[in-house]
Amino acid sequence: MIRIPVLRKLWAFRTDAMPELRNPAIRDYVYRAFFTQNATSKQTSVGRFSDLDRLARSIILEHRLADIHDVGVSSGVTSLELLHALATTGIPLSFHISDKYAVYGSSGRFLVRIVDAQGSVRELYVGSLLGTRDVTYKFPVTRFLYWLLARRPIHGPVRSFVLFDHEVLEHIRAGLVRRIDYDVFTTRMPGAFSFVRCMNLLNLGYFPRESIETGLRNLIESLKEGGVLQIGRTHPDGVSHATFYRKRGNRLEMLQDVGRGTEVRELIDRLH
Repeated sequence: MIRIPVLRKLWAFRTDAMPELRNPAIRDYVYRAFFTQNATSKQTSVGRFSDLDRLARSIILEHRLADIHDVGVSSGVTSLELLHALATTGIPLSFHISDKYAVYGSSGRFLVRIVDAQGSVRELYVGSLLGTRDVTYKFPVTRFLYWLLARRPIHGPVRSFVLFDHEVLEHIRAGLVRRIDYDVFTTRMPGAFSFVRCMNLLNLGYFPRESIETGLRNLIESLKEGGVLQIGRTHPDGVSHATFYRKRGNRLEMLQDVGRGTEVRELIDRLH
C-alpha cells in the first residue's frame, strides 16, 4: 500500500503484491500501514532485536537448543536476523516461524478484496483506489468505498498469499525456515520446541490478562524440558525489554532480564 503523498489514502500498492517488495524503506512503510484484525501493525524493523539476538545465540549455544519457534513474526525479517545470528553455532537447527495473520486471500479483478484467514475483508481496491476502514474520517472516500463494497458476496476463486517479506518466503521455499499455523491462544504443541521467542505479542495493552495467561500456558507447554522462552516487548522509544526463562518441570526459572524484563512477569509467576 505505497501511497503517493497527495493521494496517500486513495492510491495504493496492492497488498497481495507486498511480498514481492525489494526496497527496504518502501517495505517498512508499507507494513507499518497495514493492520491485522486485532488492530496491530504488521511492521517490524531490521535490527530491532540485535542485542537480544546476541544473548539468545549464547543461550542457544550453551544449552544446545535446536528446535526453535519464533511466534508472531509479522513480516518475518527479525526471524531471519535470528537465524543468521545462529548460523555459526554448529547446531543443526529446525527453525519455525508463525503468525496468526500471515495468510490472506485476494479475490476479483477490477474490484479486488483482501480477506484474512477469518474471511474478514481488510481492504479493497476499485482499480487503484483503496477502500479501508483503518483510516481517519479525513479520508471519507476511502471509508465510503469500504462501507459500500466490503460486504458484497465474494464470487469466484480466492487467491491465497502469505504476507511475509520476500526474503523470508525464499528461505521457506528453500527449506531453511518452516512456516507453521499457530495461534498462541488456541494451539497446543506439547514439548515441540527447545527455544521459543515471543516478542511484542502478549502485551498487556493488547489483550486481557486472562487471555495472556492462556497464551503463556500454551507457550510453556510447547517447550521441551530444559527449553528456553524469550518473552518481552519493544517500547515506543525503540528499546526492547525481555526476559529469558528456562523450563523446569511445569515451572519457568528466570535466566536473565534485558532492560526492565518482561511486563508479564507477574502473570508468569502466578502460573506456578
